[in-house]
Amino acid sequence: MKTLLIAGAGVAALGWVMPAHAQETPGEAVEALYEVISGPVGEPRDWERFRAMFLDGAQMTVLAPMPEGEERVVTLIVEEYVSRNAERLSEMGFTEAETRRQTHVYGGLATILSAYEATRSDAGETFATGVNTIVLAREEGVWKVASLAWRSETEDWPVERAFEAQ
Repeated sequence: MKTLLIAGAGVAALGWVMPAHAQETPGEAVEALYEVISGPVGEPRDWERFRAMFLDGAQMTVLAPMPEGEERVVTLIVEEYVSRNAERLSEMGFTEAETRRQTHVYGGLATILSAYEATRSDAGETFATGVNTIVLAREEGVWKVASLAWRSETEDWPVERAFEAQ
């Protein structure tokens, strides 16, 4: 135990301190991502924590299924996501929970398929299921989001298809 305390003090003395809520594993990063965007009606999200979870220049992409079978692709930077969604998520209350995960790690790079279920707190109903594709990179010992893309489930594209062996 003394060794750990001394090592920790040495790291702090060098000016590098693990940030609060640091994600030390890819799994912790995914769990933190779901946690930070979820909350009850009227509760603002911790957007500073959210921003800190992403690498500089990270992108978020949503593929929105259209009625004619096509997909509309919308790509945002983190600030655009926050400005578009901060008020709405607080007003309706929103919980996104992971239902399944598949993780591939190669050194400081991780690619994660994460199935989700989204529930509105104000109505108490599940309004979306789908799959997040999350690419993480380890920066200074912390796993951060390099890119996040998601697509809602449709009859033609059930969540299970994302997890089938290719």
